[in-house]
Amino acid sequence: MSKSSHFLNIDARIAADPSAPYVVLPVPYERTVSYGHGTARGPDAILRASREVEDFDEELKIPMGLAVQTLRPLSFKRCTDSRAMDVIRTAAAKELKRKRFLLTLGGEHSITPPVVDAAIRNGGVRSVLQLDAHADLRDNFRGTLLSHACALRRCRELGVRTVHVGIRSCSTTEHTYVRQGQIPVFWAADILQEEDDAWIAAVCRQLESPVYVTVDIDVFEPALVPGTGTPEPGGLGWGQVTRLLRRVFAAHTVVAADVVEVAPIPHTQVSEYVAARLGAKMLLYHRCRKQ
Repeated sequence: MSKSSHFLNIDARIAADPSAPYVVLPVPYERTVSYGHGTARGPDAILRASREVEDFDEELKIPMGLAVQTLRPLSFKRCTDSRAMDVIRTAAAKELKRKRFLLTLGGEHSITPPVVDAAIRNGGVRSVLQLDAHADLRDNFRGTLLSHACALRRCRELGVRTVHVGIRSCSTTEHTYVRQGQIPVFWAADILQEEDDAWIAAVCRQLESPVYVTVDIDVFEPALVPGTGTPEPGGLGWGQVTRLLRRVFAAHTVVAADVVEVAPIPHTQVSEYVAARLGAKMLLYHRCRKQ
């Protein structure tokens, strides 16, 4: 990360301030991707794209006014997969113990369970909201329990409730697991057929505070976010996702969030810019909810 890679291009003094109420943790972890590659470059690309986000929010009609500390990216040199999860968990716990809102930038989706574990221990998290094209509920994938395809299964094993939104791809075994466990899944195809936002109220009812939000960027329609490992047709739009998040942050205590699976494409910045704007939106929704 270059010296100027501070989230939202915030003044360097603020970006290094350990008392800032918001903290961004870049986690360039990529070990188990199964199709397209490049998620290790995602965090830095999001940080660089965030420099171009305006300081006024057009939706809420207020200045951003966010004080955000940007941490240095985690390093996973000479780390086993399990050791890498410990590194992520420890870094997240350090910030959550200080009662700061943590935004983690991935990296592949396998980074989410250790952050959720830290949020359970240090923030009392009781439910996880997943926005994703894929269920990520496999018990194991290609010989590992720590695959991105198992991320939400590992979260559920930590004892939290999970609510899944935008799903449009899963295996037969995952579908059976969902049905047998009566896991709340809001399928993308059903959402796209809705004529109003009643589905958003239904999502909010399924959640229990405190909440952790994980956003796999492939929840969006690939035309909006092509830079991701496994883009799936039939995704959600910007307005649908932001309306949902605004309502969730207003209705529940959200203590941390992540944005994962950005895989930058050369000569276009659209995917990382969408991720940067979404991260900024979540911080702003959190700040406004507290006011």
